[in-house]
Amino acid sequence: MIRLMYRHLAVLLVLVILLGGCAGDPSQLPYLVIPHPDGHLFVGDLVSFEILAPGEQLNQSVTVSFEDQELGATTFSPYGIGGRVQGTFWWVWDTAGLEPGKYNLTFSVADGMSWNQQFRLYPASRLPEHDSEAAWDSTLTNCCTLHYITGTDAARDLSDLAVVVDKESAAVAAQFGTASPERIDLVFIPRVIGHGGFAWNGVYISYLDENYVASALDMVLHHEFVHYYDSWVGGEYLPSMLREGLAVYYSGGHFKPEPIAERAAALLELGWYIPLPTLADDFYNQQHDIGYLEAAALVQYFHDTYGSGSFAEFYRAITYQEGMSDSQLLDAELQQSFSLSLAGLETSFISYLSAQTVTDDIQRDLELTVADYDLVRRYQSMLDPSAYFLTAWLPDGLVMRERGIIADFTRRPVAWQNLLLEGWIRRANAKLFAGEYESAEQDIYWINRLLDILDK
Repeated sequence: MIRLMYRHLAVLLVLVILLGGCAGDPSQLPYLVIPHPDGHLFVGDLVSFEILAPGEQLNQSVTVSFEDQELGATTFSPYGIGGRVQGTFWWVWDTAGLEPGKYNLTFSVADGMSWNQQFRLYPASRLPEHDSEAAWDSTLTNCCTLHYITGTDAARDLSDLAVVVDKESAAVAAQFGTASPERIDLVFIPRVIGHGGFAWNGVYISYLDENYVASALDMVLHHEFVHYYDSWVGGEYLPSMLREGLAVYYSGGHFKPEPIAERAAALLELGWYIPLPTLADDFYNQQHDIGYLEAAALVQYFHDTYGSGSFAEFYRAITYQEGMSDSQLLDAELQQSFSLSLAGLETSFISYLSAQTVTDDIQRDLELTVADYDLVRRYQSMLDPSAYFLTAWLPDGLVMRERGIIADFTRRPVAWQNLLLEGWIRRANAKLFAGEYESAEQDIYWINRLLDILDK
């Protein structure tokens, strides 16, 4: 009882502190400029910018200038898997040779809007130690070239990581019945990006002791390797729903091992099931954990009903046709491959799920998993937006290595609010993964209340 009282007092103290530190952004600019790397900018940084427009500005041009010299020009275009319309400038402002201090940059949009925005450069001598002494390095394994930044947790654990990487790559190769024709570039990032892994121009994995996403490393590696091999094997058009469903199915779960079909069956009981046309046509904008689980169960249904070979033939035969949505493309190929409509597939799929046995623990774990990872994404969108999966800041690792750039991966928000909340989210995740549902639920509740205050 005393312990619970002290816990509530601690929470109230945090609430008071946060209330005192929630001043709003005084900026009234119609365009939002987001500089990178995160946090303070230092002399010597190569600075990038994201320009977010107040309305629909697709294909409109935007420029950035410094001291009457144009640094770069681009157009507003969709960015990230969420397709946010923005102007993106990669490493356009080279601050080497400048003195510490405040500098104005000019941003101009084709609609006639132009404004100056001030940025402060801190002395290079004040760089965090892990930045000033770090550099890119690499090592070879059987499957991959592991790229990492010296002085990071990945560098410390490199020999153990190499074993896990080779094991998961070999397992995925066996699932596809093929080996990669070349070494896979695998980049270990010392900060959280999205849910901990991306497959784009190689494989990117978040690896750090303070990883608040808390997904199992072997699961994340397996998932991203599936994406890599899947893209290499190819097909004319691989719909997002089936690509992600295959990755979860082949991994045996999303963030941890789980009974996919039984867990997806709980979606019906909870009223969370997403109609297949909706899921296919707007996959990444559905609730993340539900969408990935349902897609994985659909792939499992195909394998259980028609066999892995029939699924692969169907999946890789889907043909893109201009003006058709993913649901229409799926319907057309289903008719061709199985003489079955998408509506007919859905009827059979729902019957398949309804025949599964859903225990109380499965449903409880699913409910809290959705709540927990919604919390993770809410935290990212509010306090670490570069990590938010739909619009994650994920520069090209090859270019970064060629130019010796590390700051986009080494720096992240480290205000006391970030450190407090990330630590609390890590503890909630650990309890959830350990099946301590009541305690995990309490933590999720209180963290959301703190975010409610910050959001005001």
